[in-house]
Amino acid sequence: MMNPSLSQFDKPHARVDKNRRSQDDRGVERLGRLEARFDTVLPTLAKRVDIHATRTDMQSIISELHKVAGETHKWMLATVIGLFIGFGGLFLAMSNALKPEPQQPVVIQLPTNLPQIPN
Repeated sequence: MMNPSLSQFDKPHARVDKNRRSQDDRGVERLGRLEARFDTVLPTLAKRVDIHATRTDMQSIISELHKVAGETHKWMLATVIGLFIGFGGLFLAMSNALKPEPQQPVVIQLPTNLPQIPN
């Protein structure tokens, strides 16, 4: 004969086992969907060779940028020096052009054959 208290506990376990099986089925379905996602995503991910190639491409691009930046700095410096020389020359030219000329002294020449007036 079975103990009635044990038979009462067996029934809920049967329900739990049934729920567990349905959860396991859902888990297997979910796992299948995740595997399908991974199978579609994994081939598109970068591999070591791809990352290394990208890194070398980036290093070459960075070296080109440094070269271009150096050339740009040289041209900027040359332009600034040229502007200073040009504006200095313009200043000297304008200061010489605006300098007042020395005035010539006023010379009065008297005629040499003036009649003499008697006193």
